[in-house]
Amino acid sequence: MKNSPRLCLKMRNRAFCRALAPVLLLTTMSVSSHVNAQELSLPCDEVEEKVKAATAADEVKRITAFQPAKAIERQAPDYPIEAARRGQEGWVKMSYVIDEEGHVQDPVISDYSGSRAFKRKALSAIKRWTFEPAMKDGKPTQQCHQAVQMDFMMGGRRGASGRFISAYKDVDSIYQQGNYVEADAALQRLHEKDNLNRYENAWLWNMDANIASGLEDWQRELDSFARMLPSNKGDEKKYDVFGDDHIAFVHQRMVILASQFGLYADALSYYDRLNEMEGQQQRIDEIAPLVTKIRDHINSDDAIKVTVTIDKRGNWFHTLVRNQFAFDNIQGDLDTVEVRCDTHREKFTVAEDHVWKIPESWGQCRVLVEGDKSTAFNLIEVAQTTSS
Repeated sequence: MKNSPRLCLKMRNRAFCRALAPVLLLTTMSVSSHVNAQELSLPCDEVEEKVKAATAADEVKRITAFQPAKAIERQAPDYPIEAARRGQEGWVKMSYVIDEEGHVQDPVISDYSGSRAFKRKALSAIKRWTFEPAMKDGKPTQQCHQAVQMDFMMGGRRGASGRFISAYKDVDSIYQQGNYVEADAALQRLHEKDNLNRYENAWLWNMDANIASGLEDWQRELDSFARMLPSNKGDEKKYDVFGDDHIAFVHQRMVILASQFGLYADALSYYDRLNEMEGQQQRIDEIAPLVTKIRDHINSDDAIKVTVTIDKRGNWFHTLVRNQFAFDNIQGDLDTVEVRCDTHREKFTVAEDHVWKIPESWGQCRVLVEGDKSTAFNLIEVAQTTSS
């Protein structure tokens, strides 16, 4: 794509930072706590709705014959005692499968923020969830395209501590001077704190994205914004950390960044979220030509290449916009690739020079790749005409 994120990013981020100087609220923490579990609306779910709307009537009947699973019991995870004592908050995102008997199988953590103990508690809880199984053509079937975000939040604390505000202002002062490497070092010291709440995490990841912008590390910027957004959400709209104008800016920026990396399902999802916001027509109009290019590329005969490096989590998720994909230029060890679709899943060993073809009847799919840290590879989404 010709639309480089670099110039747009530098212009918009600096202007934004001047317009929105940090205004951190100072509050105290209460002793009550609670945990929320919320289903995620994934990019592929949004794509699926568009497919239904644009598909012939007989095809719509085939897709809608699938009845999704219904929750029977979804127990909230226990709040880790030490994290609660520190006032530490965070969230865990997971992908999972519901089998034919309504049990959760193979939950995988895709990302998290906060204590490592949040991951253990979230996994322990989700394995105890039960459902009425999904039905396809009148028979129980797997439901594989599932994701959830579990929020660990303490009641009563909606602002930042005095120590956090002081440390954050020091980082921001260095950042505003354009000393991005020094600002990054100061920010990492904040990342090491084990008592940050949701409000502080939102500001922390937002600054992380800004510094990544200054360092021209676009992947880090995208990842940091993706971590800021879950921390931004309060249990009520009025308790969101950032206002709508900033969140609209973030969604617009994430469309640009995701498109540069070939993450087209994600880019279209961020664009849809921007469209759902009121009073953001200017941002929508600014990004519309890029979205048109994304859709044209998806519908073209040109391959879509996604360049990936496995991080310390040991896995990588990707939502497909085509039903054929392959691997290329693998440097390191990849263990398995699992295709998790609406109504089916398969797990394979990884090989180059092989094209995986996914039946249309499986619905929208995500790919889960597992391998060693620092393993690099290209995932190629193959056009239909290329492989036929």
